[in-house]
Formats: sequence, C-alpha cells, structure tokens
Amino acid sequence: MARRKITLRDPSRFQDPHNLTWAKYIELQAKERARYEAELAKLPPEAFDFSGVRPGYLERAIEQFANNYWPEEAATRYIATAAAHAPFEELKKCCLFQLADEQRHLEMDRMVFQCAGIPERDWRPAWEQPGTTYRFFQHILQLDDPFEIIVKANFIGEGAAGPGSFKVLAEGAEARGDLLSAVNHRARLRDETRHIKYAQALVKALLEDDPNNLEVLQQWQDDVIPLFADVAKGGARRAWWENFIGGYYRIALPLGLRPTPVSF
Repeated sequence: MARRKITLRDPSRFQDPHNLTWAKYIELQAKERARYEAELAKLPPEAFDFSGVRPGYLERAIEQFANNYWPEEAATRYIATAAAHAPFEELKKCCLFQLADEQRHLEMDRMVFQCAGIPERDWRPAWEQPGTTYRFFQHILQLDDPFEIIVKANFIGEGAAGPGSFKVLAEGAEARGDLLSAVNHRARLRDETRHIKYAQALVKALLEDDPNNLEVLQQWQDDVIPLFADVAKGGARRAWWENFIGGYYRIALPLGLRPTPVSF
C-alpha cells in the first residue's frame, strides 16, 4: 500500500501542551541538568567502572545499552528532519526542544558504554542483531513527513516505551548493581513524557481537523507495530510484549485506533 500523508488544515488546533518558550525550556533543562549531576555525585566510584555489578551482567547488558544509545542517535536525526519540514512554528518549536533532549540523552548513553569499557566497534553490532529496535528505527529514519515521523516515533514508539518502561529499566539496572544506568533511565523520564504529550496533542488535532485521518493513522500504526514487535524475540517475551504494547494501546484505542495484529 502506498504511503499516505495528512494535512492539518487548521494549525491552530495544535498547541504545545507544556506551553514552552525557549527561555522556559532553558530554565527547565538547567534544573534537569543540576538534578542529574547531583544524582551522579551521590554514586560510589564502582558505579563508574562497573566493578560493582553482578558477575556476567555486562555481557548480557550490552544489548540493552545498544537499545538505549542507538535509538537516541536515530532520534537526533529523525526529529531534526521533522523540525526542518514542520509546516508551522508551534510544531517546529516542539521538535527543536526534543532534538536538544535527545542529544543530551545520547551523551548520557555514550557515557555508559565508555564507563563499561565496551569497545565502540561492538556498539552497533549489538543493536543490529535480531530482537532489538533496529528495524523500527531504520523505518523511521527513511521518513521525511513530520506528521508521520512524530506519530510513529513519539506517539507509537515512545508511547509504548515511555515512562513506565524507563522506571522498570531503572529498577532492573539498580537491582543488578548498575547504578549509573539507573540514574540515566530516571533522568530522561520527564523529557520522554513531554515528547509523548505533544505527539498526543498532534494526533488529537489531526482527528479533530478531519476524522477521516483516522484511516491514515491506522495505516501508520500497522506499518510499525510489527517492526517494534521484534523486541518480543519471536514470542519468547510475549507476556512482556503484551504489557509493553498495552501502554500504547491505553492512549490509542480511546481515539478510535484498533490493535494491530502481530504474528510471532
């Protein structure tokens, strides 16, 4: 099926739900940075050389590190594309603030790889293997329509992987002695929530503007849910996947979208 596009005839329907200006954003991120650095300062030395983690942890965790780092690297590129093609200022502003967020997250995740002593040549192969988010983000990187990028990446991707997932990841890392990753996961929670919220506002604006847009939104969802389902590892993590994708469906189904069938 040919890819379909959407036009928002009345851009005033979309408003940044956080009503951020550049000055407010800088102030917000200064507070976030101060909070993050204070949390890092509390960590013991072994958190930065990973000497305090459980035996065998790093060998298993490299895939998770890759699933953190490379999606952030991809986000710095696709959200820049969305900003460049945004058809009105309010949406461009949200994209640019997100771009700054993603660059900060990318640097945090790079630090984890470096502190763990994992050679850079091993980072990307860990992401390109089956069972990761690789195919999902490669699809997003091929897009140039800002609405499609934000719906697929923020509304669907972050809507599924959003705040609850980072809380679980933080708790799991902490339980295994990886205190640095735990701090990083918690540090991005507020940013990810903002990205999801403005994507939700965009989806609602598109549906209010033209209820027929629901059909296109459904197609976009059907494009990417099967790609995202790679993280279920062929059904081996089916229960985890159903809980994971359930977070997205809690915001999507009330808008009229239907669940996308996934075969394992």
